Amino acid sequence: MSYFTHAFEAEISRHGVGKTRVVMYKVLFLPPELEAGLPFSKYPRLRVEGEIADVPVRGAWIPVGDGRRYFIVSPKVTGNTGVDVGDVVEMRFRVDDQNHVDVPDALKLAIDSDPELKGLWGEMTAGKKRMFAVHVSSAKTPKTEQKRMSEATAAILAGCSIRDLKRK
Repeated sequence: MSYFTHAFEAEISRHGVGKTRVVMYKVLFLPPELEAGLPFSKYPRLRVEGEIADVPVRGAWIPVGDGRRYFIVSPKVTGNTGVDVGDVVEMRFRVDDQNHVDVPDALKLAIDSDPELKGLWGEMTAGKKRMFAVHVSSAKTPKTEQKRMSEATAAILAGCSIRDLKRK
């Protein structure tokens, strides 16, 4: 038996998200025949782990207003494989732990070294933890990572989002 419980082939599409400012993503749409066997009623943004074109991925099926669901094809996938919009790729996946958060090492170290921060982190939902983790892990330089670490820890200690902290 395969590690991944679901597989399909689909064309990479462009999909715009937003009303006033549309952001375009490269995505795969979930085939309708797979949707019935997945727990979307309990988890509308079902988190999965798998592979697209043999590149490991982790993310969520995101609902669209018309009833479809999409998975964002990351630049890591397109960069490592040369596939792009219009190409047909295979995606294999399984339902992931819905509370899983990839915490960057720098953030983990900061949390573990501060008892107050660790306590507040432990009380957060997985979604809020992901928000802070992505903010830090998406930095491209060590200087930016350090700046974002400071923003994240300050926001956690203040009990607010990074956006709200910047507004203050």
